[in-house]
Amino acid sequence: MINLLQRSLDRRRVLGGSLAAGAALALPSFRNLGYAQEAELPGDASDMEALIAGAQAENKIVSYGMPREWANLGEIWDTFQAKYGIETWEDTDMGSATEIAKFLAEKENPVADIGDIGILFAPSAVQFGVLAPFKNDTWDEIPDWAKHPDGLWATQYYGTLSLWINTDLVDPVPTSWADLLKPEYKGLVTIDDPRTAAQGNFAVIGAAFANGGNEKDVQPGLDYFRQLNDSGNLNPTGLDIAKIQKGEVALGIGWDYLGLGWRDQLAGQVNLDVVIPSDGTTVGPYVSIVNKWAPHPFAARLMRNFILSPEGQVLYAKGYATPILSSVEIPEEIQA
Repeated sequence: MINLLQRSLDRRRVLGGSLAAGAALALPSFRNLGYAQEAELPGDASDMEALIAGAQAENKIVSYGMPREWANLGEIWDTFQAKYGIETWEDTDMGSATEIAKFLAEKENPVADIGDIGILFAPSAVQFGVLAPFKNDTWDEIPDWAKHPDGLWATQYYGTLSLWINTDLVDPVPTSWADLLKPEYKGLVTIDDPRTAAQGNFAVIGAAFANGGNEKDVQPGLDYFRQLNDSGNLNPTGLDIAKIQKGEVALGIGWDYLGLGWRDQLAGQVNLDVVIPSDGTTVGPYVSIVNKWAPHPFAARLMRNFILSPEGQVLYAKGYATPILSSVEIPEEIQA
């Protein structure tokens, strides 16, 4: 099992590679295609002048699953573009499985350069051959469990699964997984689709730990969500900030950093509480992936290098995510 913090997390646990096969099941069954050899592109950050020059010549970067509203990515993208003079950035938000599937489906006419996926989906991305290797200049500081040995993916940050509660619409405020089964929460408990989204996938894992399971025994989590569905409490519409703003989602299960960020963005409109379940939860890392067929390959690699730099890591912390680089000094004013 991946030992996330190199110390005991008690009931706050992270899922290891042993369960990644479950994530792979969400992907289409592509045949094993013969991939073309990738062009001569930098595999590391040893020549930053060339990397920056190449990215500036491309003057554009396209991402999947890296929207402004997620983990302070708005400020991260703005800072990256200003720092390196990259004029255009475009993003389409989507779940981890969809990112991988689109990288492969679009290989003849690629669109995206870079993506952000849950670590559970990383083995599938490697298996389908859609990733380009790149080792950023802080590579040696990333724990071995948190990166692919050949540079195909690298963890950027992680968070803790939590409950998000619109206190204007939900009373009393639930504080545990057990509470969510109560009749007063009928039709309210919302998650992302666990077949395609890491956030939803980890919700099942969190429920497993809360109900006597572990990283190799997720059946208690599956049983829990079956019970939640049978009770009429589960609302499988998915999570996004617009639904929370409109009151369509009043009670969600998602990452603490995302809930806290959306709480701040919706201040004055929605009173959103973020609660760590008292009976157990899970910690989930997200990893950076570069498209093997990226139309802007230098910009993609430069962005990977930036988000794993001390500057990029502090910006993630500003968005309530926990940076993967333990050596990064977090300014006191943004420490949680």
